[in-house]
Amino acid sequence: MVVRFAGDGPLIRAIPERYSTALHLAGRSEWSSTQGRWSSAPGMVSLKVPGEVYAERAREGRSEFQVVLFDAALVDEARAALDRPAVAPEAHAIDGRDPRARPIAALHRQLLRDRRDPAALDDAVCAALAAFVDLTCPPRGARPPITASAAVARARALLDERLTEIVTLGALAAHARLDKFHLSRAFRDQIGLPPHAYVTHRRVARAQALLVRGVPQAEVAAAVGFYDQSQLHRHFKRILGVPPGAFARAAR
Repeated sequence: MVVRFAGDGPLIRAIPERYSTALHLAGRSEWSSTQGRWSSAPGMVSLKVPGEVYAERAREGRSEFQVVLFDAALVDEARAALDRPAVAPEAHAIDGRDPRARPIAALHRQLLRDRRDPAALDDAVCAALAAFVDLTCPPRGARPPITASAAVARARALLDERLTEIVTLGALAAHARLDKFHLSRAFRDQIGLPPHAYVTHRRVARAQALLVRGVPQAEVAAAVGFYDQSQLHRHFKRILGVPPGAFARAAR
């Protein structure tokens, strides 16, 4: 669930019933809980756990933030897969540019967009949950099993084989024989991209070859697995810096 808050009303006091993260978009605040005091400012990510009392002590400017609430079952699944016990976070607020919080900030940014790619969002939720678990648990003990490399190879082969199809992260994890949290992290570490982005780049690469052959853009979009020509145009320009039409004309 995603909720946006904006306003300059009374200071906030809450006892959340669900795990949540917040991306602060405007305003500065001072907060406290039984775990201590901290500040929030634009670009910072806040973490909240059920049952803890959170009180806003002071505010500067109009406050605006987006909250993502996670179902307890999802958090429990991530904790079990990553073998992490549940504890209160030591840091309640962290800069969204910090590598530890970057997946959470990335999820929030996706949710702020008008257009959302379901596959990208699936990956982003998984990565954000893993980051949330890391930030709300003691330091990591054992690293993911050595089988992660083999699992990534199986996952990549399946994505290559079914490039034009929609393969959910859950289905990919089942095929790779590794839970989706470890798979998502291992895939990104070894390939350099999360699964959905890998698929998009492969589709754009295939589209280039078809455009060079003079295949119309609408046919290219369908042939490589994009929903329509506008999705081809959006991803093609984002990855290569030029729209597909300009690329096709330059290649002839």
